[in-house]
Amino acid sequence: MTLIRSVSGIRGLVGEDLNPMRIAKFASIFSDFVSKGKIIGGMDTRKSGRAFSEIFLNTLNYKGLDTVFTGIVPTPTVLFLVKNFKFDGGFIITASHNPPEYNGIKLVSKHGRFLNQIDYRTFLKFEETPLPFKGDFKSNKYDFDLYKKHIQAVMKLSFVNKAKIKRRKLKVVFDGGSGAGSIVISELLENLGVKLHTINTNTDGRFNRLLEPIPANLKMLEKEVKRVKADIGLATDGDGDRIAIVTPERGCISEEYTLALSGLYALTKFRSKLIVVNQSTSMMLEMLGEKLGFKVVRTPVGEANVVDGIVANKAVIGGEGNGGVILPSINLTRDALVASALLVMMLSESKLSIDEIISTFPKTFMEKRKYDVSSSSVLERTEEYFKGYEVEKTDGLRIKFNDGFLHVRKSGTEPIIRIITEFKSKERVQETLKLMEGIL
Repeated sequence: MTLIRSVSGIRGLVGEDLNPMRIAKFASIFSDFVSKGKIIGGMDTRKSGRAFSEIFLNTLNYKGLDTVFTGIVPTPTVLFLVKNFKFDGGFIITASHNPPEYNGIKLVSKHGRFLNQIDYRTFLKFEETPLPFKGDFKSNKYDFDLYKKHIQAVMKLSFVNKAKIKRRKLKVVFDGGSGAGSIVISELLENLGVKLHTINTNTDGRFNRLLEPIPANLKMLEKEVKRVKADIGLATDGDGDRIAIVTPERGCISEEYTLALSGLYALTKFRSKLIVVNQSTSMMLEMLGEKLGFKVVRTPVGEANVVDGIVANKAVIGGEGNGGVILPSINLTRDALVASALLVMMLSESKLSIDEIISTFPKTFMEKRKYDVSSSSVLERTEEYFKGYEVEKTDGLRIKFNDGFLHVRKSGTEPIIRIITEFKSKERVQETLKLMEGIL
């Protein structure tokens, strides 16, 4: 893997693509981008995180910026703190769902959101033409309790009702993946009043499962949900911004349900008729929208792009089909704390089990594949093959059919091509994948 750089952040293999010199370089560029003020930083639980964080902090201090470091916290916690406590920017040392041997950097603007396309272009200009050294050395302060502000804000959301949760006697199993959300999300769930069981909540850099919260990686959680007879299981990724769901009957369900379930609940609570999602997100929401009378707005993949869509449309909820839920009243980013609260409240107010609720949703079939192939030639061949179809080109190619869609795009976090296809039948999914493999 070569170093990946995009609005989604910087990621690479530790010791090869990402090393101390490159960490210092990106910190120096970021200091020029911010120019002045105070920066807050955090990290996930990877063993390289502490050293990389210190390098990043020391470089910012050297370049004239005060810093606060809050230790191991979920990525959304840093964005929340920037937005609500007037920091001039933030950073998180994390590679999110990538394996432990990787690490990366996510950068946050003063608006409490990741760098968008305009910010990123400005960032690149400072790489080409650095600002002159000021010699104004600053210092760092450690504060490992700031994450509690994030929990308190979620607890104060208008739809959160601890009494209802306690009356429902919800039993929840949480799998932290030994990542950044392990302590913070566990504490939130305890505050919400559920009967909580936890697995994989160590934060010492030892991982008992792969970090991406997909069905293949959540077998331990499935077993624990059945063992303790829980109402629901929740799992997060390495940096605590995404939530996956395990049900008692179905086991680990598609991560697409996280946004569909919590989004539908939020639209009801905020009396809204619009949700913003990306091009790869399930068409379940459009099908529900036709029935329930709300609109789905789609943006290119990439959290910054979805946030742009949320802000432009003044949406109360949005997110991505990978388990990422964005509630702008709390955070302009995917926030696993918010997703957890929405899902717990949804269950507490329903007489149905999570499996019964899911059975009321539209039935679709989705496959997500990734291929190590040349991006430009694949896109060209795909576009040529599907001439005459309705094609959206803002993010690779999204081809729309009467009964589903095909999305072919270059990944922003790995050097691969992603193919996402969803139809109302398994046969159509397999036919489309077979066709695409022929094109590949």
